[in-house]
Formats: sequence, structure tokens, C-alpha cells
Amino acid sequence: MFNNFLNNYLRCYYTSFLKINISKFNQSHNEWITRGIKVSCKRKKELFVLCKISNNHNLRLYYKKYCLILTRVICNAKKLHYNNIILRSKNKVKSTWKIINSERGITHQDTSIPLLELDDKLIKNQHKIANLFKNYFLLVADSINVNKNKDINLTMINPINYLLKYYKKPLANIK
Repeated sequence: MFNNFLNNYLRCYYTSFLKINISKFNQSHNEWITRGIKVSCKRKKELFVLCKISNNHNLRLYYKKYCLILTRVICNAKKLHYNNIILRSKNKVKSTWKIINSERGITHQDTSIPLLELDDKLIKNQHKIANLFKNYFLLVADSINVNKNKDINLTMINPINYLLKYYKKPLANIK
């Protein structure tokens, strides 16, 4: 009875939740991998399995040499590929940084601000958000200039005391 239940359960489970394979590597990122490198990597795996099974010292030495040579070949293939990308590009600095970030695994992140809350109001328009930031920082500079021109002798005041004197109450909140 348990086996029948388990079979029914698993059949329902596998029909409801399909298995999706996700590849670990982006093929556009690994354009430098040639067919020869793939064959050599398969051979390296085979040698690794043989080394684990047997205690042959010569086989282990051969495996280590094979790994060193494969590592050098991979490094040279990457260098050649990336040099070609840089040489063909119009903006060499941008291409270089793109390669560096892809090797480090850094992806481009969206830096736009999706929404802004100002005085309990949600603002989603990007132009309005940009204008609010512009006005906010322009008004801060104007308020500093107005306060500075009122009654301050700049040679006699400590900057910390100036800030404490004129900015006791907080500015408008921006989230």
C-alpha cells in the first residue's frame, strides 16, 4: 500500500513540478573555450578518476603535468580572446572594464531609482525625481549662502559650531 501511495504521489509531483535545467555558464562569456579545450578537460576528468582508483605514481605525475599544461593552454586562450576583443573595440577602456567585471562575476545593475517618497507622497516619474533632487541640493546651497551672509564673520567661527548653530532642525526627509 505504501509503494502504491508513493508511486501516485511521485507521479503527481513530477507532473506538477517540471524539472528545468539551468546552465551554470553563459556561453557568450566563455567564447574562448575551443573544442580542443573541451576534449582536454574530458581527458583530465578521466585521468582524475584513474588516479583515484589506482596507486600508480607515474600516472599521478602524468596527471599533474597534464593539469599544468591544460591550465597554461586555458590562460593563453583567454588572453588571446580578450586581446582580440580589446583590439577590435573603439573604446578600449570600456571594453577592458567590461572584461574585468565579467571575470569577477559582476553584472550590470540598474542604478535608476524606481520610486521616491517625499512627505508621504510616492513619486514614480524619473524626470520628477531628478528635478526633486536637483531642487533639494540647490536649496541646501542657497540656505547655506543666506545663513552665511546674515551675521557671520567666517574668520572667527568654528565650522562645527556653525553647523550646530544653523542646522538644529532636520531637512526634509527623502527615502
